[in-house]
Amino acid sequence: MGATSYTPNLGLCAWQGSDRPKRTDFVNDNAVIDEKLGEHLLNVGVHVTPEEKEQYANPYKVVSYVGDGAASKSIALSESYTFAIVFQKDSPVATIDSENNVLSHFAVVGRLFGSSSSMVMNSTSITVKQDTTASSGVKNNFNENGKQYVMLLFK
Repeated sequence: MGATSYTPNLGLCAWQGSDRPKRTDFVNDNAVIDEKLGEHLLNVGVHVTPEEKEQYANPYKVVSYVGDGAASKSIALSESYTFAIVFQKDSPVATIDSENNVLSHFAVVGRLFGSSSSMVMNSTSITVKQDTTASSGVKNNFNENGKQYVMLLFK
């Protein structure tokens, strides 16, 4: 007689003192282990890829650039990111010139393939905008000549 008791999850033999193991019991248990472990190892949905491990290990990057005053500036990305925050160093997020009714932006948030009037982000670059004058009461300041900018890039 083989096993009289079995494990709850895989149904493997759980030998009791009075049981007399048979070779077929071991063969059957090995087949079950091989099948279940094989299914698990081949299920990519439950495993992390090397690319995902890299993303988890380095989820963000900080990059800086200096504005050149051009109407737009494209900054090449060394890898793909999904979300970015760009801001002018040592400046507030925005200022209001109440006398001229102008809101000047110094920080912007964007996402991959999302865009705004001041920043466009794709898988290879971020393009920022520098306005010389306000449009509809808003002026974008993301490439002001000689100013330093910081980009927080998230995977």
